[in-house]
Amino acid sequence: MLQEDKKSIIEAEERFRHEIKLKLESEFSKSQPTIEKIEDSAKDIEKKASSKVLDFLNSSLGMLLISSVLISGGGTLYQQAQHHYAVEQKNKEQLVAYQFEIGDRIQNMRYLLRHSKTVGDAKTALASIFKSKFPLNSDLDNKSLSALYFNLYQLIQGSQKTKSREAMEILRELEDAEYSLQSKDNNSLLNADEKEKLTKLVLSIEKLHLDSPVN
Repeated sequence: MLQEDKKSIIEAEERFRHEIKLKLESEFSKSQPTIEKIEDSAKDIEKKASSKVLDFLNSSLGMLLISSVLISGGGTLYQQAQHHYAVEQKNKEQLVAYQFEIGDRIQNMRYLLRHSKTVGDAKTALASIFKSKFPLNSDLDNKSLSALYFNLYQLIQGSQKTKSREAMEILRELEDAEYSLQSKDNNSLLNADEKEKLTKLVLSIEKLHLDSPVN
C-alpha cells in the first residue's frame, strides 16, 4: 500500500512538471513576436542614428566641426613642438656660453700661473675662479667657476656629466688652495712646490674640459 502511495506522488509530480513546461513554452511562443519586434525596432533605430551621424558629418557644419577639431589638435601639437624646439635651442646656446667662459678662465689661470713669481701673482691668476678677468659674456662674468660648472652640469648628459663632476671636485681643491694663499703676503715669493700644485690642478680641470667638446 505504501509503495502505491509513493508511486502516485511521483506520477503527480511528473504531471505537474510537464504542465509547467507546456505553460512556459506556450508563454514563450506568445512573447516571441514581441521580442522580434523589439529587436527589429532597435536595429532600425541604430540604422537611422548611424545614417543621421553620417549625414551630419558630410554636411557643411559637420565638415567644419571636424576641421576645427583637427586644426585645434594640430595647432596644439605644433605649439608643443615649437616650445620644445625653443627650449632646446636656448639650452644649446647656454651650453656653448658656459663652456667657452669656463675654457677662457682656465686658459687665463694657466697663463698667469706660468708667469707667477710672487704670492700676489698667484692670487691674481686664481681670481678667475670667482670672476672673469677678461669677460666674454656680461651675464657670466660675475659667476664663479663652481656656479658655471653646476649650470653646465644641468645641460649635459652621459659621460660628460661624469667629467663635469670630476672637474668640480678638482675645482674645490683649487678653491681651498686659493684660500690658503689669502693669509700670505702678496710680496712673498711663490713656493715652487705650491706653484706646481696649483698648475697641476688647473691642468687637470683643463684636460677634463677639453675632453668635453662643445655640442
